[in-house]
Amino acid sequence: MTNPQDPWRNPADDVQWQNPASGYPATGGYPVVPGQYQVNQVGQAGFGMAPLAPVLPQEMAPPRPPTITAAMWIWIAGAVLSVAVIPVLLLVNADFLIAGDRTRMSVEEREASELGLRAVSVMAGFAMLVAAAPYIAFAIVLRNGQNWARILLTILGALGVLSMVVTLALELQLPVWQPGAALCVVVIGLTVAAVVLQFLPASNRYVR
Repeated sequence: MTNPQDPWRNPADDVQWQNPASGYPATGGYPVVPGQYQVNQVGQAGFGMAPLAPVLPQEMAPPRPPTITAAMWIWIAGAVLSVAVIPVLLLVNADFLIAGDRTRMSVEEREASELGLRAVSVMAGFAMLVAAAPYIAFAIVLRNGQNWARILLTILGALGVLSMVVTLALELQLPVWQPGAALCVVVIGLTVAAVVLQFLPASNRYVR
């Protein structure tokens, strides 16, 4: 007979079937067959999820072009090399920069002068490192396609080229100018290359 509360319920559904192999009952009116698994379907009324909207190809972020990756590493390389420009300028011209006649200086005075020049070189290198930090930070941000980082790098690059030109002009007045001048020229070349790479058509499509 039917259930008075649910006239459409099948009484057979209330019977528990037992799996002879395992001894465990199977609910829902369906026996558990040995070697098979019983899958209970979760009611869609209480646990159903709305389907996710499809992502269109034009909505996906474009892949990072090689020009942006190359620009990032070139910015970092130029910033690292710029740190060594002033220390190299000072150290290779130590004999010229130490005041006084070295033939009349005592050993202690000579060592003190050389130590002071090394200390100035270290401080100059630290100051250049602080100045190079924004280049490295903005280059990493540029890797993610941020246009404001590209604009700031362009402005910093112009200032950096100007400072390298001034430094190069000063180095040409010193007896030993070749190492420092070579570093200045390399940093200028890297800066120009990085600016050009970050404004190529492939980079423009990626930067937003």
